[in-house]
Amino acid sequence: MGRKDMFYWRIVLLVLVWIEWSSATLSPSGVNYEVVALMAIKNDLDDPNNVLQSWDINSVDPCSWRMVTCSSEGYVSVLGLPSQSLSGTLSPSIGNLSNLQSVLLQNNAISGPIPEEIQKLEKLQTLDLSNNMFRGGIPYSLGDLKNLNYLRLSNNSLSGPFPESLSKIQGLVLVDISYNNLSGPLPKISPRTIKILGNPLICGSENNCSAVFVDPLSFPSDALRGKSQQGGTRNHRVAIIFGSSLGSACIVVTIGLFLWLRYRHNQRIFFNVNG
Repeated sequence: MGRKDMFYWRIVLLVLVWIEWSSATLSPSGVNYEVVALMAIKNDLDDPNNVLQSWDINSVDPCSWRMVTCSSEGYVSVLGLPSQSLSGTLSPSIGNLSNLQSVLLQNNAISGPIPEEIQKLEKLQTLDLSNNMFRGGIPYSLGDLKNLNYLRLSNNSLSGPFPESLSKIQGLVLVDISYNNLSGPLPKISPRTIKILGNPLICGSENNCSAVFVDPLSFPSDALRGKSQQGGTRNHRVAIIFGSSLGSACIVVTIGLFLWLRYRHNQRIFFNVNG
Protein backbone atom coordinates (compact mmCIF):
# COMPACT_ATOMS: atom_id res chain seq x y z
CA MET A 1 0.00 0.00 0.00
CA GLY A 2 1.48 3.36 -1.07
CA ARG A 3 1.63 6.61 0.82
CA LYS A 4 -1.29 8.00 -1.15
CA ASP A 5 -3.48 5.05 -0.14
CA MET A 6 -2.45 5.36 3.53
CA PHE A 7 -3.32 9.07 3.48
CA TYR A 8 -6.70 8.28 1.90
CA TRP A 9 -7.61 5.70 4.55
CA ARG A 10 -6.61 8.05 7.35
CA ILE A 11 -8.96 10.71 5.98
CA VAL A 12 -11.75 8.14 5.77
CA LEU A 13 -11.12 7.04 9.34
CA LEU A 14 -11.20 10.63 10.64
CA VAL A 15 -14.46 11.29 8.80
CA LEU A 16 -16.05 8.16 10.30
CA VAL A 17 -14.93 9.17 13.82
CA TRP A 18 -16.36 12.67 13.32
CA ILE A 19 -19.67 11.25 12.07
CA GLU A 20 -19.91 8.92 15.06
CA TRP A 21 -19.18 11.74 17.51
CA SER A 22 -21.56 14.22 15.90
CA SER A 23 -24.37 11.67 15.76
CA ALA A 24 -24.14 10.83 19.46
CA THR A 25 -27.15 13.04 20.21
CA LEU A 26 -28.98 12.39 16.95
CA SER A 27 -32.00 10.19 16.46
CA PRO A 28 -32.21 7.79 13.47
CA SER A 29 -33.91 10.59 11.57
CA GLY A 30 -30.99 12.96 12.20
CA VAL A 31 -32.71 15.13 14.82
CA ASN A 32 -30.69 16.25 17.85
CA TYR A 33 -32.38 15.05 21.03
CA GLU A 34 -31.15 18.07 22.98
CA VAL A 35 -32.56 20.46 20.37
CA VAL A 36 -35.94 18.73 20.63
CA ALA A 37 -35.88 18.92 24.45
CA LEU A 38 -34.91 22.59 24.48
CA MET A 39 -37.58 23.48 21.93
CA ALA A 40 -40.19 21.74 24.10
CA ILE A 41 -39.02 23.83 27.06
CA LYS A 42 -39.25 26.97 24.93
CA ASN A 43 -42.76 26.16 23.69
CA ASP A 44 -44.08 25.74 27.26
CA LEU A 45 -42.66 29.07 28.39
CA ASP A 46 -44.00 32.56 27.74
CA ASP A 47 -41.11 34.73 26.65
CA PRO A 48 -42.20 38.40 26.45
CA ASN A 49 -38.66 39.68 25.88
CA ASN A 50 -37.75 37.11 23.19
CA VAL A 51 -34.65 35.99 25.05
CA LEU A 52 -35.12 32.53 23.49
CA GLN A 53 -35.30 33.85 19.94
CA SER A 54 -32.05 32.13 18.95
CA TRP A 55 -33.49 28.70 19.83
CA ASP A 56 -34.25 27.13 16.43
CA ILE A 57 -35.69 23.68 15.74
CA ASN A 58 -33.71 23.52 12.51
CA SER A 59 -30.41 23.97 14.34
CA VAL A 60 -28.10 20.97 14.62
CA ASP A 61 -26.02 22.33 17.50
CA PRO A 62 -27.69 24.16 20.45
CA CYS A 63 -24.35 25.19 21.98
CA SER A 64 -24.50 28.56 20.21
CA TRP A 65 -27.93 29.40 21.65
CA ARG A 66 -28.39 32.10 24.27
CA MET A 67 -28.75 30.94 27.86
CA VAL A 68 -27.30 27.53 26.98
CA THR A 69 -23.83 26.33 27.98
CA CYS A 70 -22.23 23.15 26.68
CA SER A 71 -19.51 20.93 28.05
CA SER A 72 -16.21 20.31 26.28
CA GLU A 73 -17.81 17.18 24.79
CA GLY A 74 -20.53 19.28 23.15
CA TYR A 75 -23.46 18.36 25.41
CA VAL A 76 -25.79 20.86 27.10
CA SER A 77 -24.52 21.19 30.68
CA VAL A 78 -26.08 24.44 31.95
CA LEU A 79 -29.55 25.86 31.38
CA GLY A 80 -29.35 29.40 32.72
CA LEU A 81 -32.46 31.56 32.44
CA PRO A 82 -32.53 33.63 35.65
CA SER A 83 -34.45 36.91 35.83
CA GLN A 84 -35.80 36.81 32.25
CA SER A 85 -39.49 37.58 32.99
CA LEU A 86 -40.46 34.08 31.88
CA SER A 87 -43.82 32.56 32.73
CA GLY A 88 -45.69 29.45 31.66
CA THR A 89 -44.65 25.99 32.85
CA LEU A 90 -41.48 23.89 32.91
CA SER A 91 -41.68 21.12 30.33
CA PRO A 92 -41.09 17.51 31.44
CA SER A 93 -38.74 17.30 28.43
CA ILE A 94 -36.07 18.80 30.65
CA GLY A 95 -35.44 15.23 31.76
CA ASN A 96 -34.06 14.43 28.28
CA LEU A 97 -31.11 16.80 28.78
CA SER A 98 -29.23 14.01 30.50
CA ASN A 99 -25.92 15.89 30.76
CA LEU A 100 -27.28 18.89 32.64
CA GLN A 101 -25.24 19.93 35.66
CA SER A 102 -27.00 23.20 36.52
CA VAL A 103 -30.58 24.41 36.07
CA LEU A 104 -30.93 28.10 36.92
CA LEU A 105 -34.48 29.40 36.50
CA GLN A 106 -34.73 31.69 39.53
CA ASN A 107 -36.50 35.05 39.60
CA ASN A 108 -39.14 34.38 36.96
CA ALA A 109 -42.88 33.69 37.10
CA ILE A 110 -42.90 30.02 36.04
CA SER A 111 -45.84 28.11 37.49
CA GLY A 112 -47.19 24.57 37.52
CA PRO A 113 -45.62 21.54 39.17
CA ILE A 114 -41.94 20.69 39.33
CA PRO A 115 -41.55 17.93 36.70
CA GLU A 116 -40.88 14.46 38.05
CA GLU A 117 -38.63 13.92 35.04
CA ILE A 118 -35.88 15.96 36.71
CA GLN A 119 -34.95 12.70 38.43
CA LYS A 120 -33.33 11.59 35.13
CA LEU A 121 -30.66 14.29 35.42
CA GLU A 122 -28.08 12.09 37.13
CA LYS A 123 -25.29 14.67 36.73
CA LEU A 124 -27.28 17.57 38.16
CA GLN A 125 -25.42 19.51 40.86
CA THR A 126 -27.42 22.74 41.15
CA LEU A 127 -31.19 23.17 40.91
CA ASP A 128 -32.42 26.71 41.51
CA LEU A 129 -36.16 27.29 40.99
CA SER A 130 -36.48 29.98 43.65
CA ASN A 131 -38.70 33.06 43.31
CA ASN A 132 -41.21 31.57 40.89
CA MET A 133 -44.79 30.34 41.16
CA PHE A 134 -44.30 26.57 41.26
CA ARG A 135 -47.06 24.75 43.08
CA GLY A 136 -47.80 21.22 44.20
CA GLY A 137 -45.41 19.01 46.12
CA ILE A 138 -41.67 18.63 45.97
CA PRO A 139 -41.11 15.49 43.88
CA TYR A 140 -40.02 12.54 45.97
CA SER A 141 -37.86 11.49 43.03
CA LEU A 142 -35.42 14.37 43.69
CA GLY A 143 -33.79 11.98 46.12
CA ASP A 144 -32.40 10.11 43.10
CA LEU A 145 -30.12 13.05 42.23
CA LYS A 146 -27.01 11.66 43.92
CA ASN A 147 -24.74 14.49 42.72
CA LEU A 148 -27.00 17.33 43.87
CA ASN A 149 -25.20 19.96 45.98
CA TYR A 150 -27.49 23.01 45.94
CA LEU A 151 -31.30 22.90 46.02
CA ARG A 152 -33.16 26.21 46.11
CA LEU A 153 -36.97 26.14 45.99
CA SER A 154 -37.68 29.20 48.13
CA ASN A 155 -40.45 31.75 47.45
CA ASN A 156 -42.86 29.49 45.58
CA SER A 157 -46.27 28.01 46.40
CA LEU A 158 -45.13 24.46 47.13
CA SER A 159 -47.14 22.40 49.58
CA GLY A 160 -47.15 18.98 51.18
CA PRO A 161 -44.40 17.28 53.16
CA PHE A 162 -40.71 17.71 52.66
CA PRO A 163 -39.57 14.51 50.88
CA GLU A 164 -37.62 12.15 53.09
CA SER A 165 -35.85 10.83 50.00
CA LEU A 166 -33.49 13.84 50.12
CA SER A 167 -31.86 12.27 53.17
CA LYS A 168 -30.19 9.82 50.76
CA ILE A 169 -28.14 12.59 49.11
CA GLN A 170 -24.86 12.83 51.00
CA GLY A 171 -23.33 15.77 49.11
CA LEU A 172 -26.01 18.40 49.81
CA VAL A 173 -24.50 21.70 50.91
CA LEU A 174 -27.57 23.96 50.84
CA VAL A 175 -31.31 23.30 50.91
CA ASP A 176 -33.51 26.41 50.83
CA ILE A 177 -37.26 25.75 50.99
CA SER A 178 -38.20 28.96 52.78
CA TYR A 179 -41.48 30.82 52.08
CA ASN A 180 -43.65 27.99 50.83
CA ASN A 181 -46.60 26.11 52.33
CA LEU A 182 -44.73 22.95 53.22
CA SER A 183 -45.64 20.84 56.22
CA GLY A 184 -43.47 18.97 58.71
CA PRO A 185 -41.80 17.21 60.22
CA LEU A 186 -38.45 17.63 58.53
CA PRO A 187 -36.52 14.42 57.86
CA LYS A 188 -32.94 14.00 58.92
CA ILE A 189 -30.98 15.31 55.99
CA SER A 190 -27.29 16.09 55.77
CA PRO A 191 -26.80 19.52 54.18
CA ARG A 192 -24.60 22.07 55.89
CA THR A 193 -27.44 24.59 55.78
CA ILE A 194 -31.21 24.17 55.52
CA LYS A 195 -33.54 27.17 55.48
CA ILE A 196 -37.26 26.77 56.25
CA LEU A 197 -38.31 30.29 57.25
CA GLY A 198 -41.85 31.18 56.19
CA ASN A 199 -43.45 27.73 56.30
CA PRO A 200 -46.16 28.10 58.97
CA LEU A 201 -47.03 24.40 59.02
CA ILE A 202 -43.42 23.59 59.87
CA CYS A 203 -42.58 26.56 62.08
CA GLY A 204 -45.87 26.66 63.99
CA SER A 205 -46.71 30.01 65.53
CA GLU A 206 -43.08 31.11 65.88
CA ASN A 207 -42.03 34.07 63.78
CA ASN A 208 -38.26 33.53 63.77
CA CYS A 209 -38.19 29.96 62.52
CA SER A 210 -35.13 30.25 60.31
CA ALA A 211 -33.97 26.73 61.16
CA VAL A 212 -30.50 27.18 59.78
CA PHE A 213 -28.45 24.17 60.81
CA VAL A 214 -24.71 24.01 60.33
CA ASP A 215 -22.64 20.85 60.37
CA PRO A 216 -21.23 20.14 63.82
CA LEU A 217 -17.53 20.52 64.34
CA SER A 218 -15.67 17.41 63.28
CA PHE A 219 -13.68 15.77 66.04
CA PRO A 220 -10.34 14.07 65.36
CA SER A 221 -10.23 10.34 64.89
CA ASP A 222 -9.01 8.03 67.64
CA ALA A 223 -5.59 7.75 66.03
CA LEU A 224 -5.18 11.52 65.78
CA ARG A 225 -6.60 11.90 69.26
CA GLY A 226 -4.00 9.43 70.58
CA LYS A 227 -1.23 11.39 68.88
CA SER A 228 -2.60 14.59 70.35
CA GLN A 229 -2.66 13.03 73.81
CA GLN A 230 0.90 11.77 73.37
CA GLY A 231 1.98 15.19 72.21
CA GLY A 232 0.20 16.78 75.14
CA THR A 233 1.89 14.39 77.61
CA ARG A 234 5.29 15.09 76.06
CA ASN A 235 4.71 18.84 76.24
CA HIS A 236 3.56 18.48 79.84
CA ARG A 237 6.76 16.65 80.76
CA VAL A 238 8.90 19.28 79.07
CA ALA A 239 7.03 21.99 80.94
CA ILE A 240 7.61 20.22 84.28
CA ILE A 241 11.32 19.76 83.61
CA PHE A 242 11.71 23.37 82.49
CA GLY A 243 9.80 24.64 85.50
CA SER A 244 11.84 22.54 87.89
CA SER A 245 15.11 23.73 86.36
CA LEU A 246 14.02 27.34 86.48
CA GLY A 247 12.91 26.99 90.10
CA SER A 248 16.22 25.41 91.12
CA ALA A 249 18.16 28.16 89.38
CA CYS A 250 16.13 30.80 91.18
CA ILE A 251 16.83 29.14 94.54
CA VAL A 252 20.58 28.96 93.83
CA VAL A 253 20.68 32.60 92.77
CA THR A 254 18.69 33.66 95.86
CA ILE A 255 21.00 31.76 98.24
CA GLY A 256 24.10 33.11 96.51
CA LEU A 257 22.78 36.67 96.72
CA PHE A 258 21.94 36.18 100.39
CA LEU A 259 25.45 34.89 101.21
CA TRP A 260 27.09 37.69 99.23
CA LEU A 261 25.06 40.36 101.04
CA ARG A 262 25.87 38.76 104.40
CA TYR A 263 29.55 38.65 103.53
CA ARG A 264 29.53 42.35 102.58
CA HIS A 265 27.74 43.17 105.82
CA ASN A 266 30.34 41.31 107.92
CA GLN A 267 33.17 43.01 106.08
CA ARG A 268 31.65 46.43 106.81
CA ILE A 269 31.35 45.58 110.56
CA PHE A 270 34.98 44.39 110.61
CA PHE A 271 36.20 47.63 109.12
CA ASN A 272 34.18 49.66 111.60
CA VAL A 273 35.64 47.78 114.59
CA ASN A 274 39.22 48.32 113.38
CA GLY A 275 38.54 51.97 113.03
